[in-house]
Amino acid sequence: MIGAITTVNNKSGFSLLEVIGVMAVIVILSSLLLPTVIHRLDAGAQNAEVENLASIAQAIELSLRENRAWPADLASLSPNYLAMNTNQIIQNKAGFPRYYVIHPNTSGFTNAAGLAPTDLDDARFLLISHLKTDAAPTITNAAEFDAWWNTDETTTPNLKIHRGSVANWFRLLDLSADVAGGSYRIDGVATNPGCGNLTTHSRYHLPGTMVGLDEAGTYSVSEVQFSQGSDIGYRFNCGLPTGSRWRKDPSQGPSCWSLWFSSTSNVGASGASCLNSWSNAGIVQLKQPNLAFEPGTTSGTFSSITDLNNFSFSTDIAAMHYVSRNMTVGGATSPSIDLLVGDILLTVAYFTVLTSTNTITVVEDDVFVFRPDTPGNYTSGTFTYLLDNPAGAFVAITGISLVEQDTIVGGQTLQAGTFLYSRSWSANKNKIYHYTADDVGVFSTAGTTTTLIDGSNISMGGTTGGSAGVAGIDLVESNRTIGGTTLQSGQILVTLDKDDSAVGNGTPIATKENDIFILDVTTTGSGTTDATAILFLEGGDANLDSSSENIDGLTLAPTL
Repeated sequence: MIGAITTVNNKSGFSLLEVIGVMAVIVILSSLLLPTVIHRLDAGAQNAEVENLASIAQAIELSLRENRAWPADLASLSPNYLAMNTNQIIQNKAGFPRYYVIHPNTSGFTNAAGLAPTDLDDARFLLISHLKTDAAPTITNAAEFDAWWNTDETTTPNLKIHRGSVANWFRLLDLSADVAGGSYRIDGVATNPGCGNLTTHSRYHLPGTMVGLDEAGTYSVSEVQFSQGSDIGYRFNCGLPTGSRWRKDPSQGPSCWSLWFSSTSNVGASGASCLNSWSNAGIVQLKQPNLAFEPGTTSGTFSSITDLNNFSFSTDIAAMHYVSRNMTVGGATSPSIDLLVGDILLTVAYFTVLTSTNTITVVEDDVFVFRPDTPGNYTSGTFTYLLDNPAGAFVAITGISLVEQDTIVGGQTLQAGTFLYSRSWSANKNKIYHYTADDVGVFSTAGTTTTLIDGSNISMGGTTGGSAGVAGIDLVESNRTIGGTTLQSGQILVTLDKDDSAVGNGTPIATKENDIFILDVTTTGSGTTDATAILFLEGGDANLDSSSENIDGLTLAPTL
């Protein structure tokens, strides 16, 4: 029997049709899944860039705190402030640059100078990065910076902006002064007043700022030093005791005093610190910084208070007194006159017409008042007659001082509202007189004069009064320290119109026309005066050394 033969056919692989079907499925699935995958990849890159920018911002802030200065650029953050290499910092993972922009108003910030209050809110920076292109921001002014600051990134997902504000880190440092004098140093940079007043400083600095406050006019060694950690203010007042003139206490305290004076002639090329020339109608101030009187070396800074030639064709100041308290004088037989703080009593050397807010005609035997229109500013004002020939008609008044409070001089009480004066001519020119006015104002001629200081008794102007005469005086009515020298109530500051080789009892002193000395009086009166003399200002030390720089009028006054 012949059996049947069976054939078996085994297939291997896919048919073309099946392959095409699988590929179609893959394409369909890819078209459905790829956008999601790409979106997730983009989102991951964007989130990573946000985190990178935040890390860079923290490094910027750390550098700013530590160095108290903005980092110069992003590259400078590596490796001390950020554990990335330079390329990882300056560009994103897509290879596009990151941009670091400081607000234009604060980009030049230095901690020594600080930020002005108006710029404090602008202590901001931007980090700008784009993952698809170069962001290339143009920011040259505040408006352009704010435009980027306010940009809505949601409309451009691949644009990432980090906004950094450090305004709340800063602390206010307020340094002020009543007058010239004092100096300070902030983060190693010193500010000295030079010839003017100390520059007021009210600016914001970063914590840790080193501040030094020196009482000298040029910064050297500070009396106060601290590392700023909070808002703080100090005020300089040279009227306070040495070692405590920089204080947190905002009260002004006692006035800082200076010396005002006039000279006998016009001065040119003086060599005096900060004031090279002035006229004999000018009032010159010797003040802080670096103010010092004898014993030691006279020094200080010179400045101009006013010049009466601005109100006259030609004049010459002979005597002056600064009124330091409000008071009323006269009134016994005539209307009284109210004097205000800041008024100046003056006499001139010859007939003069003065015109400012008003016009007045005065001669050498008149004492008149100059009241500034604006307190402390003597560029304009009003003139008022105060005393008419207290020493007699046509007898020039060479020195004047108002007694502003009851003061004991050599055992004699001088009443407030009376006057001291000196006069020209004859043997009496070396005397200082006490005058009680019965009337004041124009044509006031009634009053009582007595001799307070007889120069002949203390060899001032010689024993007969025929030599040097008193050219200027000022009564010290309360104890005060000025330029390191302590003055006592009842002493009198005096300058003479000639050199004198021996002034005062006890141990006499030599004095020049450019000098001022202190009379410390034991007894007063004609024929009975006893006083010692102490040098107060040595003119040659301060370059007051020529005949034109001889001092005549003088007064102590608050510093302007």
